[in-house]
This record gives sequence, structure tokens and C-alpha cells, in this order.
Amino acid sequence: MYAAYHLKADELNADLIQNLKEVYRQRKIVILPKDTYEEWEKERHNAAFTEKLQNSIREIEEGKVMVKTMAELRAMENG
Repeated sequence: MYAAYHLKADELNADLIQNLKEVYRQRKIVILPKDTYEEWEKERHNAAFTEKLQNSIREIEEGKVMVKTMAELRAMENG
């Protein structure tokens, strides 16, 4: 399960902590400052983009692409 709670440090209190303990029981919880979280998200999305790009390059190298000229595409479009 993934959940993100957005609150200010002074909003942390015993009730919130108790609620987290009840919801997540014996599971591990990570609490990050927002700037750290945003950096982590940026890196995660960059990694996903890089993987997609590498897969596309691999497909090109393996010849798993279709090449069409603009004229062929126009002809396909016009039916």
C-alpha cells in the first residue's frame, strides 16, 4: 500500500502517530521531508523514462520498427 500524507511538521501529533500505527500495524513507515520526496519522485520518473527510451532503442536495433514515408502515411490516412 502506498499513501502520501502532506502536512507541516508542527501538525505532527500523538493522535496522527497513533493512527499511523493502527493503519500500518507492523509495516515499516518512511517519513521524508517534502524536498527529499520531490527529488526521489523526480529520480523515479527519470528512471522510468530512461527505461522506456532504452527499450525503444533496443527495438530499433532489433529491427522491430516500421518505416513509412510521408507519402505512404498520407495514402494510409486517405484510405
